[in-house]
Amino acid sequence: MSRIARMAQMDGGAGAEYLDRDGSARASTNPRKELVREQLIDIAAELFDSKGYVQTSINDIAQALGLGRSAVYHYFRNKEEMLAALVESEALTPSHRLQELMAEPGLSASERLRRAIVDGIVRRLSSGSRFILLSRLETQIPEALGPLYNQGRRHIYDFYVRCISDGIASGEFRTVDPKVTAFAVIGMANWTSRWYSPAGAKTPQEIGEIIADMALAGLRAHHDQPRDAEAVRQTISGLRQQIDELEKLVK
Repeated sequence: MSRIARMAQMDGGAGAEYLDRDGSARASTNPRKELVREQLIDIAAELFDSKGYVQTSINDIAQALGLGRSAVYHYFRNKEEMLAALVESEALTPSHRLQELMAEPGLSASERLRRAIVDGIVRRLSSGSRFILLSRLETQIPEALGPLYNQGRRHIYDFYVRCISDGIASGEFRTVDPKVTAFAVIGMANWTSRWYSPAGAKTPQEIGEIIADMALAGLRAHHDQPRDAEAVRQTISGLRQQIDELEKLVK
């Protein structure tokens, strides 16, 4: 019997956390129950990706963790609820955090953008393969969960557009197309989950800082600096150093 299966057996399922159909959580769990629940989400995501959502059964998920079918029902009522939990962890939770960041007083657009990029990358690189699996599962997300998933992604995109627009209005950022730039920054951050290795030389925090530096360097207005050839060369040199750091990570 696996360690997770023993923990599930010890829990007996009492007080497990579920997701309502609107994606909100209810009934908190203790750390042991939460660990089993998170393992179930991870296994479900992997099976949905490899076998297909429709073809994957609760039995498949239970067997992959060495559990009985009835044990899984202590944590989730059905596989739709597992997928809803995956959507929440990788789409809704990040959007909620960004809304809180936007509401935090006293932060400049640059500070908000930096924190959003770094926090997002750290969360993404600490969530294992969930982010990649969910992106591959987009076409299999049931119609009932589609609005929930799209809402989370839209909120994230809207945050970046607003943050960049605010920076342009305040003079912190040069004039760019906020929508195109938002897609570029989000894409740069999202791509880290494709090449990151936990065994690499840089931590998720360090990678987040490098990506944030590159994004802000490309956006920052330079009206207070001389626009001579030497200044341009220094800027290019700084960007090259940052690119070299990223290249070292993927070797």
